[in-house]
Amino acid sequence: MIEDNLDLIFPKRRIYLPPKIRALLQKDALRIVDVGGAMGPDERWKVLGLELCRFVTFEPDTRSFSGLAVDSTGRNASLAVGLSDKAGEQTLYLTHGEFASSLYRPNASVLKDYATWPWHESAGETKIPVDTLNHALEAHKDWWPDFIKVDVEGADLDVLKGATDSLAGAFGVQVEVAFIERNMGAPLQPDIDGWLRTAGFVPQQIIREHWIRNNGIYGATSRPQIIWADVVYVRDRSWSLARLEKAASSDRANILTKMVAVLLAYGAHDYAMELVEAAAAAGYVTSTESADLREAVLESVIPVPAFVIRGAIALCFALIFGAVLLPFGARFRAVGRQIVAKQAGPLFFALYRSASRTGLQDSCIADLA
Repeated sequence: MIEDNLDLIFPKRRIYLPPKIRALLQKDALRIVDVGGAMGPDERWKVLGLELCRFVTFEPDTRSFSGLAVDSTGRNASLAVGLSDKAGEQTLYLTHGEFASSLYRPNASVLKDYATWPWHESAGETKIPVDTLNHALEAHKDWWPDFIKVDVEGADLDVLKGATDSLAGAFGVQVEVAFIERNMGAPLQPDIDGWLRTAGFVPQQIIREHWIRNNGIYGATSRPQIIWADVVYVRDRSWSLARLEKAASSDRANILTKMVAVLLAYGAHDYAMELVEAAAAAGYVTSTESADLREAVLESVIPVPAFVIRGAIALCFALIFGAVLLPFGARFRAVGRQIVAKQAGPLFFALYRSASRTGLQDSCIADLA
């Protein structure tokens, strides 16, 4: 509750959409396929506005299920079926951490080296139905995605291979990639990257996770091993302009708006503006539409000084709440640490990224060596 209120007062992200742009998405929402979506919509889509998105979520379930289950709003749907590269039945290897269950057996000989091992210990096996994304949405073309998120613990490439038709019109993909063999026989990062590049996507962003080994050794200058990452891929400018050229003139503004919305959700403000300028120069959108989209991009950028001031104030409040919780025992102290960390992380990360700018016109941002 405290974290939510702090985020409401001191938001860490901002996506601004002028009324006409918002109206376009309200009429024809951004369609997002979320494969492995047990945790609910990502925070970035909440910032964009859940009312501007339609989610189709795939998450295996032991209960019987038939067809497309649409919620009461009529905007979101769920299928209790696993996805793969072919339809049938497969074994789901259950783990103590539910989020780590996979169609590929956990590789205990590798995972036991890391402090996260208890999450991956076996909790049994079960048979589940699996389908391809193409087949699952075959009778629901109006749900075909503008964006696909895949997080299925090793079976991610299988899902993509079963989604070739569905991917044809998608602008972006977020996919989990592994750098070590966490699951036996599962494709690794080079396999997924090569496949997506061949399919016409280019990497835009990588969100990494590093694991500390069982000995727990960690300090200010420690660099634990990279284990996995969420990588965001998008279409390049030539694909995007070709898509606009082929579309009916009445659809172009909405198609471009969806592209821009995805890029703003991931903070790719420079590329979003580049697409708007290119589409305007090609005559694919009107001057009014391009002006609205330019405004959306510029107003979504939070200047570093403003972000730092906002973040510092939020951190001060978090520290006060944390101090209040200190006398109430270990459980409350852990909550206090979490509240402080949620505010400190984005603030110090923004400062680090700003300080790391170098190169011509400060146009390069590098990790610390």
